[in-house]
Amino acid sequence: MYPYGPPPGPPPRIDSGQLRPRVWWFVVAGVIAAVCVGIGVASFLLTLTSAVHSVDDSKAFTSGQSVTLRIGPDDDAAIYVRNPVVARAHCEVVLGPYGAAPRVTTPDSSFSVTRGSVEWERVFVLKTDTAADYRVTCDDPRGVLTFAPGDDADFASFVGGIVVTVVVPLLGLLAGSGIAIIVGVRRGRHRRWLEAQAYYSANAGPAPG
Repeated sequence: MYPYGPPPGPPPRIDSGQLRPRVWWFVVAGVIAAVCVGIGVASFLLTLTSAVHSVDDSKAFTSGQSVTLRIGPDDDAAIYVRNPVVARAHCEVVLGPYGAAPRVTTPDSSFSVTRGSVEWERVFVLKTDTAADYRVTCDDPRGVLTFAPGDDADFASFVGGIVVTVVVPLLGLLAGSGIAIIVGVRRGRHRRWLEAQAYYSANAGPAPG
């Protein structure tokens, strides 16, 4: 005999297809996280590849020699020197269209690239308003440096690539995790509500509000 009635039976079995939100929201959360991580990986590889190929070491030349470069208004040409830098370098344009010599300036920030076992440091940037072939010569007082042409590394773009590499995957993981947690909590609440509805219906009692 049970003085207070028989103990309650097991909770009613709820079909998972009845639960809301739908289970495919977990898939959406996973896809968001995977896509953002993929973007981060692609950004890292692109940034790394762009940096490595900033120097054209196949056109390297020694102090006192020159190199011919095709430079246009939209090009960001640069001259790199092979480390270690043991003397002060000097570069100038010695041949090009009359009155259209590129401006040879010193970059505001330092930037170096390692290719294989060789490290190159950017020392000069060349800008011009006229697209043409220009001959550039470089030397140093001791005549010991090795130079190479390349692209001017955009520091802001480089930092932007690193930010994308880190921030986008992090945001994707946070968004995916947040969606999964919210969906899981709401499905759990909905399951308990359906179980209560089924229990009270089975016992012919008033359903909870």
